[in-house]
Amino acid sequence: MEVAEFLLEEAMDEQLETQERMRQPVAFLAAEVGDIMYYHQCLHQPDASQFVEAIIKEVNGHVDCGNWELIPKSAVPEGVPVLPSVWAMRRKRDLVTNEITKHKARLNLHGGMQELGVNYFATYAPVVTWFAIRLVLVLSIINNWHMRQIDFVMAYPQAPIECD
Repeated sequence: MEVAEFLLEEAMDEQLETQERMRQPVAFLAAEVGDIMYYHQCLHQPDASQFVEAIIKEVNGHVDCGNWELIPKSAVPEGVPVLPSVWAMRRKRDLVTNEITKHKARLNLHGGMQELGVNYFATYAPVVTWFAIRLVLVLSIINNWHMRQIDFVMAYPQAPIECD
């Protein structure tokens, strides 16, 4: 029984420590910065294989949805510029236990080099303000509404695009 009590006490201490770190959001974020990296950095990490799997999942997701068509660089017509891109890698962690829950990979294009009518036809980025989120949360508490979080996988790339 003493061992179980010790383990319970240790778990409670860790939870309190995490809660205390979260009171200072800037400091808490700085502690998590090591989980965000570029492609060349993630390859030198002990969990590099999970990052490679995340890259494969990201590429396959775009190909399967018809967002991308993979072609060899040699097949790009002469004089057509290839937009520079960078892989952004991230470890997602459980806020309470700090355990790694997911490895994510996102390919980001250099948006400033895209040309209207060539690389894109319109821009639209719906966003929600923090005020609106807080308002809905407060209303749900006041009215005793049930809230649910939903994660839409590849939500933006799957949005309908109307073009000729």
